[in-house]
Amino acid sequence: AMIIRTSAIRLACICVLFTATIVGCTKRVDDKWTKMRPQVFPATGTVIYQGKPCGGATVMFESNSPDDKARGKVAIGHTDSAGFFRMKTFKEYEGVVAGPHRISVTKSEFIQNLPPNPDPTIDYPLIEKPLLPAKYKEFQTSGLTADVSSDGPNSFPLTLE
Repeated sequence: AMIIRTSAIRLACICVLFTATIVGCTKRVDDKWTKMRPQVFPATGTVIYQGKPCGGATVMFESNSPDDKARGKVAIGHTDSAGFFRMKTFKEYEGVVAGPHRISVTKSEFIQNLPPNPDPTIDYPLIEKPLLPAKYKEFQTSGLTADVSSDGPNSFPLTLE
């Protein structure tokens, strides 16, 4: 009976510690740094390239807000197989600062770059091969913009040529 009681106590302690860890780790942190962040708003969209959803792309929004706290903030999203993305600025899926944004979209594959007689002791770097037109890679040249509203909804269909 003593062994069963000790095991039960040990199991109870493990359960309490586990619960405390989960509750502690999922609790929202509001420290002086997070309080200084500008407010963000949910933003989603789709990327269509050559008439088809563009999966595996990276979408970035750069704020052109007149607000000093928001200006220059960059949000990032990644497209799924349907071309759908959700933007994040500070943490997963929470959104984008309000105001005007310039957008960039990139998608690449990396290919092996081996010489005719590769040395097996050398780790040859991969070469990036862009899969979208170069103009979409830069905020300045993409021609893509979005105006994120605090009222929402903020859904941005992006059609690339």
